Amino acid sequence: MTSHSSPASPGPILRAEAVHKWYPNGFQALKGASLSVERGEVVVIMGPSGSGKSTFIRTFNALEDFQQGSIHIDGRPLSADLRDIDAIRREVGMVFQQFNLFPHLTVLENLTLAPVLVRRRNRAEAGRRALQLLERVGIAEQADKFPGQLSGGQQQRVAIARSLCMDPQLILFDEPTSALDPEMVREVLEVMQGLAADGMTMVVVTHEVRFAQQVAHRVVLMDAGEVVEVAPPQQFFANPAHQRTRRFLDQIL
Repeated sequence: MTSHSSPASPGPILRAEAVHKWYPNGFQALKGASLSVERGEVVVIMGPSGSGKSTFIRTFNALEDFQQGSIHIDGRPLSADLRDIDAIRREVGMVFQQFNLFPHLTVLENLTLAPVLVRRRNRAEAGRRALQLLERVGIAEQADKFPGQLSGGQQQRVAIARSLCMDPQLILFDEPTSALDPEMVREVLEVMQGLAADGMTMVVVTHEVRFAQQVAHRVVLMDAGEVVEVAPPQQFFANPAHQRTRRFLDQIL
């Protein structure tokens, strides 16, 4: 489905090891969190509110900094060097809770902006690719509208298409359905399910249990800034190893 600009290195696409993060007020958001993700794998991260899930995935593309530990994307270490950060962000897409579309640009302009500026694609080629991807997420007819003219579900599908326009090797989803009305959740999850079926590597922070059960290769529980449990979905939901996981599942199932 995608064509990447650089050959993939062997080993996991993402390796985060013993990541610690403190905020300036002294609060420790991450306490030695570790996770590795293989190419083509879908990993769902769950956990109570304030457990560090969003903070953890935002360290993967330097939207949040961290003070201890290491993160490698496609074998490349994430450092404070802006060249490293830029190189990693070209390979790591992000879909946010609140869509983060530019309101003054049309849907098509939102999709072509980064490929033209960052990947140095010509505008016509970027436009063709954008239209293909809008078709892929089921909203090609909305290309000339502005984000404010779309429903929340349509805006989130635009955000997913925008991420795909960069041909990322990995896409991070930060609670992509939590700002949506219930009837719009399914249309977004179906698009994500299609991406997973196409072999896209995804790390998804979500409370959508059915998505985790049907689509994830592994499910992670985070609590209090730590990775508590990582297991295949069948084991995670039916027979978790940790008391903390069982307590969390009792609250959500």
